[in-house]
Amino acid sequence: MSVRAVQKTTVDAMVERLLALDDVPSRQRLVAEHPGIEWKEVVTTLTDRVREKVHVDTHLAGRLADIAIEVAGTIADQASSAKSLRAKANALYALDQHAAATQLHQQAIKLFEQTGDDTELARTLSGSIQPLLLLGHYDDALAAGGRAREIFQRQGNSLRLARLDINLGNIYQRQDRFAESSPVTDSPTRVSPTRLRHPTTRHSPIRRLSFSRPPRHGSPSG
Repeated sequence: MSVRAVQKTTVDAMVERLLALDDVPSRQRLVAEHPGIEWKEVVTTLTDRVREKVHVDTHLAGRLADIAIEVAGTIADQASSAKSLRAKANALYALDQHAAATQLHQQAIKLFEQTGDDTELARTLSGSIQPLLLLGHYDDALAAGGRAREIFQRQGNSLRLARLDINLGNIYQRQDRFAESSPVTDSPTRVSPTRLRHPTTRHSPIRRLSFSRPPRHGSPSG
């Protein structure tokens, strides 16, 4: 078995041990007693599981995010804290708790700004759009989208730009600003919906993406 496979097995085992503990002090003690564990990887695994579970078990998704926040706080790692706060925000968004989700997204954004991780910053900005949109905070949503767009364009990330365009188009359409939504829907960065679901498949560009009311359940893009 490779070293990476062993590490993954150890990380998965620690995730299960954390889930089996019922109180915060016990989980903090587990982290403190095992300094040799790759706890940053544990946080990443927990947040990945939030993304997987948020559509099917919102209670478990929230608990996974809470544990990720606890671990990140115990190891005092900013990047891990930012990831876990974003995961919790996405779990709250799935529960229609948009104000709380927005607050956590803002905390995660500040931490990613401090760590200088533009990729994760842009993902978080993009993911913050839907809760802001549903709260009616259109200017803030557009500002977040503009910042995310600048980063994704600089990185040449056409897939995330396409997802972002859908979110931005929804903002304009909810405000009946159809003329302004047209440049977004006709953006040269757009990618077909099929490719968004299957990024490895090549498809020719489509002429237009239709927009609908953003879903009130599930995780925001990003």
